[in-house]
Amino acid sequence: MSALRFFVLAGPTAVGKSEFAVEIAEQLGTEIVGADAFQIYRGFQILSGKPPSALQERVRHHLIDVLPVTENCDAARYATLAGEKIAELNRRGLVPLVVGGSGFYINALIIPLPDLPRSDPELRAQLSAEPLGSLLSELRERDPEAFHQIDRSNRRRVERAIEVIRLTGEAFSSHRPSTPAEHQFPGLVLTRSRVDLHRRINKRVQWMLENGAIEEVASASDLNVTATQMIGVPEIRRFLAREISLEECVRTVQAATRQYAKRQITWFKKQPFLPFDAEGSVQKAVEFFGQQSS
Repeated sequence: MSALRFFVLAGPTAVGKSEFAVEIAEQLGTEIVGADAFQIYRGFQILSGKPPSALQERVRHHLIDVLPVTENCDAARYATLAGEKIAELNRRGLVPLVVGGSGFYINALIIPLPDLPRSDPELRAQLSAEPLGSLLSELRERDPEAFHQIDRSNRRRVERAIEVIRLTGEAFSSHRPSTPAEHQFPGLVLTRSRVDLHRRINKRVQWMLENGAIEEVASASDLNVTATQMIGVPEIRRFLAREISLEECVRTVQAATRQYAKRQITWFKKQPFLPFDAEGSVQKAVEFFGQQSS
């Protein structure tokens, strides 16, 4: 695939990416390509935090609501889907805005992933049933380098590392990423103070659980492994099974979301994107991207 041209607007969950992105895209006269591990699936409109229909009507969004929740999607597949869509938009003369908080997906666009085996649904189901501690012990024994490099609190990445080891018989760390693609991808990372971000997260989770998230989980069936790990799904299932109260469910989802945001922020600090105040001027962001495209 030839070099792609796209902008990146990243940031942690609840920072305010959706509306900010639409305002930027409107002024740039472009379209949005989602970069979210859960919004790519159909359904879970509330729990996955998809942009509301009012925003999607203002600017066309891609890679949102495109796959059934029974179908697994990893970073490699996302990079293929996103790359094809970006190439299509480039041919139309557009430089799309890639928007999301899934750092691994964004990274897969920037640095081509090594040639790894496709995910095995049966093996993934087995791994998802194993305690995280057991998976980490296996990873430490079979691939110490990967154990020390990987985000050990990110269960999906740990599972993928073990999956590759079991499928190939080789260390996960031996599969090195390719050199960065010659894509043009200037990017901004939206930021807020820790106190403000946590306040927004707590408020958003409360709103979600009061406005349909519980019903979304209750009506869902045959979820793929990735979808079952969406923040809120296991916690709401425990509430539906009467294992925890609604108040405890809310607190648990809020805590898990705050922890996820912390991991996102840590990852974004290591990327070649400029931090940008989420309360800042949209016009300044537009000017930044405009300068990069000239």
